[in-house]
Parts: sequence; structure tokens; C-alpha cells
Amino acid sequence: MMTMIKSCRLLLLVCLSFLLSVVHATEEPVELWGTDECETVSCRFKAPHRGTPPQVANQWHQEDEQLWNYVQEHVPDVLEHTGSAAFDEHLKGVQAVLRHWGAPTYLCHAGLFHSIYGTEGFQGFALPLAQRDGVRALIGERAEKLAFVFCMLDRSTFDQTVMDYDISTTTSNNNTVYTLVARPELGRFEMTLTHDEWLDFVELTLADWLEQVEGAAVKPNTLYLWDVGQAFAYRRLAYRKMSRILAQKRAPRLAQMAPQMYQQVMDTESRNTRHLVQMKTPPQSTAAQVAQDALRAAGELDIPIDLAPKPMEEECAAASVS
Repeated sequence: MMTMIKSCRLLLLVCLSFLLSVVHATEEPVELWGTDECETVSCRFKAPHRGTPPQVANQWHQEDEQLWNYVQEHVPDVLEHTGSAAFDEHLKGVQAVLRHWGAPTYLCHAGLFHSIYGTEGFQGFALPLAQRDGVRALIGERAEKLAFVFCMLDRSTFDQTVMDYDISTTTSNNNTVYTLVARPELGRFEMTLTHDEWLDFVELTLADWLEQVEGAAVKPNTLYLWDVGQAFAYRRLAYRKMSRILAQKRAPRLAQMAPQMYQQVMDTESRNTRHLVQMKTPPQSTAAQVAQDALRAAGELDIPIDLAPKPMEEECAAASVS
């Protein structure tokens, strides 16, 4: 009997080790960040790396100690995320991409906390909103606002502002205020961003996706309705437009960096899925599904029933990119 129990325990440990190795399959050592030794493109666009000045790396290390301790204290270990890395590693990865891009400190802090309250696309963990004051005190008001909006957002309302944005205009957009809407299950309350905040949000959103899409594409995802490789279809047109906006409106810092990383990441996509696009996020919870069904029943017929990736011409024949 004891022998059987020991054998079962051993088998359980082996299985657990295997599961952990799968979850962390594409996590690459920090020592490889920013080098051609990386297996993934996103790893090559992370900092600190070997070229980061020591004083800068040391400053980041000091800043991160308290922030990472907070994340590790509040986020469950090995919590699986949309990509192939655990949730906490993804948070650090987005921060690292933004640092490589030369983003200001508050935006890098937002990268580390961008999904902390749960999002439209990830509801495996959500820090209670009652802790907003604590997060705000930790990372600053500007960073926390970006993280809050990222978590509450109905992403299609943000994507519409992206697609409507006229990159070619030479007039100042500094007085523009963008009104975004929370996801239906949260009550569709409005959130506003100034033009500079909106550009910060574009940068945060693109960094988040480019950090994880390679890992997300290696496996199917039943919640997102993806077969292997189809993650690249998700919000394809909006992400492409974001890279172009940043190249022009955040030049010279991102004139080459944003479109270069975007193109290199997207070049890893199989040709079998490059014709697909997925404009909206499928419901990730029962509450989201019920809210979406209610809106459709109330006459919002622009919400399709089948939200799986579709051929480009079928899903967005009328869409255009400025």
C-alpha cells in the first residue's frame, strides 16, 4: 500500500513538473534579452540587456524590488495567461519591452501592472478594485490610470479610435479628448483620455500584444476560439495601425522601433493564417456572455454571433487603414 502511495506521489510530481515546463516553455532567461540568441522575437526587444548602461540597470533593479514584491505577493504563482508564460512573467515582459522602447518610467510601471484588475481578454486573476488607492500610491497616478483603463475597457471602443485616427494630419491633436467605454458586464461607463494619455495607451497596448502573441500562437485557445496559429488574427488591423501611429507620433523614439518589432513579430506567423482577422474579443466569462447576449437582443446587431477568426474580406471588407 505504501509503495503504491509513493508511486502515485512520484507520478504526480512528474506530471506537475511537465505542466510547469509547458507553462514556462517560451520564457527566456533575462541574460538573453536584447540578443540574437533569443528564440522569440519579443525577447530581442527587452531591457535591461547587455547594452544597458550599468547605472540604468541598477536604478531599474532598485525601482523593481518593491513593485515586483507586490506582484509576487498578490498574483498566484504559475497563473497561466493568454501567452505561454505565466501571468506574472508576462507582466514583467511588457515592462521590459517598454523599457527597451525607451518609454518613461510611469509607462513602464503601467506595463508591469497593466492587467492587474483583470481585463476583457484575461479574467484568470483580478486584484480587487478596493485596492486601487494602494496601487496608485505604489506606481503613481498616471500609471495606475492607464492600468485601470486597460482592465475595464471594451477593446472595440478603443480600436475604433485607432482606426479613425488620421496619421497624416499635421495639425495638433493636443486638445483632443478620447472617450472610451467599459465592457458591457461592467456597466459601459465612460472613461476619458487626453491625446498624450491616448498615445501612452496605444504604446502600452501594442507592447502588451507583441510581448505575448508568439507564445499565444503555439497552442489552441478555446476561450478565444483560436486554433494553433490563429492568435495572430486577433485585432490584426488595429495593432498594425497602432505601430504606424507610434512610428509617426512618437518619433524619433519609436520611428523605427515600433514598426520594426511589429513586423518582425508578425513575420513569424504561418502563411496559413495571414488571411484571418478577429475584430472582437469573444466573451471570457459567463457575465460577459450574458451581457453580450442582452445587447444583441436589444438591437445591437453589429455584434456577430460567431466571433472566431474569419477571412479578411469576410470580416472587414469595409475596414480601411489610414
